[in-house]
Amino acid sequence: MKEKLKEFWSPMMEETNKWHFIVNMIGALGFIPAEFLSRRIGGGGFWIFMLLLIIWWALVVLIFLTYRYLKSK
Repeated sequence: MKEKLKEFWSPMMEETNKWHFIVNMIGALGFIPAEFLSRRIGGGGFWIFMLLLIIWWALVVLIFLTYRYLKSK
């Protein structure tokens, strides 16, 4: 199990490359839907915005890692 987790996280442990740049740019663009949703949900609260941004970024990274893991199989 530990080896599978190590293999899953390995693409993000490499040196920075173009894929990391793309993933970080898509993650950074998450401020647009996060700002929109925070205004709709909680009246524009800062903490709601930050929570939504972190959730967006986590989803982007997990989708990228899943793609790379399945591609390597």
